[in-house]
Amino acid sequence: MSTAMSPLRLIVRQQWMSLARERRLRLLGLLVLALSALALFDAALDARRLENARIHDTVAEEAVWEAQGEANPHGAAHFGRFVYKPAAPLAVLDPGVTAHLGSTLKLEGHVQNASRFRATDGGAALSRFGGFSPAFALQVLVPLTIVFAAFGVFSGERARQLAWQEIGAGATPWQLMLGRFAACAAVLLLLLALVGVLAALATVPAWSAAHFAALGLMLAAHGLYWTAILGVTLAISAWSASSRGALFGALAFWIVTAVLAPMLAPMLAEARHPTPSAEAFEAAVTDEVMKGPDGHSPRDVRFAEFEKATLARYGVRHIDELPINYAGLLFEHGEKATADIYNRHVDRLYDGYAAQARLALAGSAFSPLLALRPLSSSLARTDMEAHRHFLAQAERYRYETVQALNRDIKLNRKPQMREYASDVAAITRGIAFAPQPLALGELLPRTTVPFAALAAWVGGALLLMRLAARRLEGAA
Repeated sequence: MSTAMSPLRLIVRQQWMSLARERRLRLLGLLVLALSALALFDAALDARRLENARIHDTVAEEAVWEAQGEANPHGAAHFGRFVYKPAAPLAVLDPGVTAHLGSTLKLEGHVQNASRFRATDGGAALSRFGGFSPAFALQVLVPLTIVFAAFGVFSGERARQLAWQEIGAGATPWQLMLGRFAACAAVLLLLLALVGVLAALATVPAWSAAHFAALGLMLAAHGLYWTAILGVTLAISAWSASSRGALFGALAFWIVTAVLAPMLAPMLAEARHPTPSAEAFEAAVTDEVMKGPDGHSPRDVRFAEFEKATLARYGVRHIDELPINYAGLLFEHGEKATADIYNRHVDRLYDGYAAQARLALAGSAFSPLLALRPLSSSLARTDMEAHRHFLAQAERYRYETVQALNRDIKLNRKPQMREYASDVAAITRGIAFAPQPLALGELLPRTTVPFAALAAWVGGALLLMRLAARRLEGAA
């Protein structure tokens, strides 16, 4: 066993020396690392600035709400409140679709504001866009660096002569392939470790076991992705007769997997599972809200039936005989009805997004990046599911706040009162908005398929390497 490992160690050492001698590769690697570090710390500074602004705005908004004093509760419900989405700590590494969705949300009675559904303008298409970020560097630039570093490992006259010499010295082509692969993979592992350290330093306030577990899984996913790219590039190098052919082949592979497939897959997903625009979404909800059971004079019919049922429930003949304020009861009923309609449309909207995501993930058969992106953004809590989780919490808070105001009218406004005012801040003081991120345990089931896809790509890359090694053996 030791004699079998000795040539492998020599091959790894020789490949390390070869990589170290390549000045252009050193410069390219340092450039990618520097860009990643700059993007990471710029994102960290931006996240800190946004968090400070969120805290300031939350305090200011609370002061405005408290300053209302005595006011009409229903008017206060329309006045509304603003809530602010906390930044996900790992967004510094992978911002996902965060920049396209916003972080400020107005909550008011009767409606779930259209601004909160800006994602209806994008859906899966949001994954096609985004500025420079650490995720872009790790998912696009690092694979390009791998291509430039590994395309010439076996191709070209000089590399082939060195390979024949090593085979003549007793190394097998498979050992040659594994040695080159292990040497390059070790460099990538070092880069991954540096990225992990930088990401940890950029997210110190969020340190916890769950945080490090999510970060570790993100790094592992990127490691699998890079390994697959490396394996395929080495196989292309071994199969190519010339350095130029190897470079063109490896670049074509990178263009397809890192550029074309990630761009085309969301487009196809949207075409297959279209979702409404923000305007169409609001129009559909409004149309259903305004229509009653018979479609003719809907509000009169609907509320006449509600009035009849209410009088029967309390055993009285006239509204004035009710022990509660009928207007407040009507507000409660109307709020529940509109909330149910909105929630049903929102569920349908996000079902469409989920269908788009599943179809885009199926494209990972052609590009490992289509598996990595949803996996990474899910672990970073910057995907559509994380945003929906925040919106669901905001909607619960909105509904509880509005219904508390309606309940105050129902219980305390007397029939003879022409105007009614109450301390709206006191009414809602016991209702707090403290959004919590998705727990890691809730995320893990969604990572199974993407991880399996990345593992399949690594297995496929190793198979290609094995076949390429046999070709080298035949040529020898």
